[in-house]
Amino acid sequence: MLFKDDEVARADAFAVRNSAGWYRWTHDTVDVAGPDSTALLDKLLVNTVALCKVGREKYTTMLDDNGRIIDDLMAIRLEESHWWLSTLYGPQMIKWLDEHKQGFDVSYSDITATVDMYSVQGPRSTEVMDKLLDVPVDDLKRFQIVDATIAGIPVHVDRGGFTGELGYELYCSRSDSARISELLRSTGIRELQTLEVFVRSLPMEKGMALRQDYHFLTPFEANLGWSVHFDKKDDFIGRAALEKAQEEGPRFAFVGVEIERESYEDICQNEIVRKRGVPVGKCRQMIYGYTVDKNIGFAIVDAEKCPIGTKVTIGPNDSPAVIVAPRWC
Repeated sequence: MLFKDDEVARADAFAVRNSAGWYRWTHDTVDVAGPDSTALLDKLLVNTVALCKVGREKYTTMLDDNGRIIDDLMAIRLEESHWWLSTLYGPQMIKWLDEHKQGFDVSYSDITATVDMYSVQGPRSTEVMDKLLDVPVDDLKRFQIVDATIAGIPVHVDRGGFTGELGYELYCSRSDSARISELLRSTGIRELQTLEVFVRSLPMEKGMALRQDYHFLTPFEANLGWSVHFDKKDDFIGRAALEKAQEEGPRFAFVGVEIERESYEDICQNEIVRKRGVPVGKCRQMIYGYTVDKNIGFAIVDAEKCPIGTKVTIGPNDSPAVIVAPRWC
């Protein structure tokens, strides 16, 4: 998908890949605290979050009773018994916590309305952050979060992001958002204008997907098997079903797709993927990758019938495409 102002979108993409850019885009944030907060999260998540140290975070998935992904998120350990869950689906997370909180001494709330998040991404992002913050972040490790200030404003600084580049995320109070925006603009780096570039195009080029892309796959079908800890001391929701699914082998595969011609094909979510005219899966999203100059997308396909290199067509116009590994740069 080429965007309305193609030159702006392209400039946004290349700023992040070659220099640095910033944008404001807040995930939902759920605050979880209490003596049993870690135990409850270990029950809900496939990763062993109990091993996560204070000031660190883990990417993980959350499953239903059938072993299928219902959410992916970052579990951020702010204190021994205090966590933030960074998700796109805060209200759904609250409902899931409600269903499983019995027997756990824990409290939680959706704090999205009071927290804002800014992202500084690109090879020059450390240089930019060092100019803004009261302390340098040169030694900050990936998935580490620290307290800091910017012009006296308290912030959480997390080394991470959703572009596949070196980057940082700044969490602040919403009451400080206007001032943080001013300070970021004062750095002279590009303020990204195109939501679809920093939420979809840049991440997709690096193989980074949204939950909607692999919703209801198992972690193994979604190429996220590395995040599953079957050696956890206690069970997690969906474990028995996931172990059975692993024994049986994957039914589906989460793959990349490339359109095999230069013009953009208007392909929507859930368009049918066909092999020799026979449906073999669905396209989850399609977008233009500005720094790889290709029309690229994610699809869920029959694992047996669609190995890498398979020629397929997508959508009502039978747009020619090929199955590829889901990462382009």
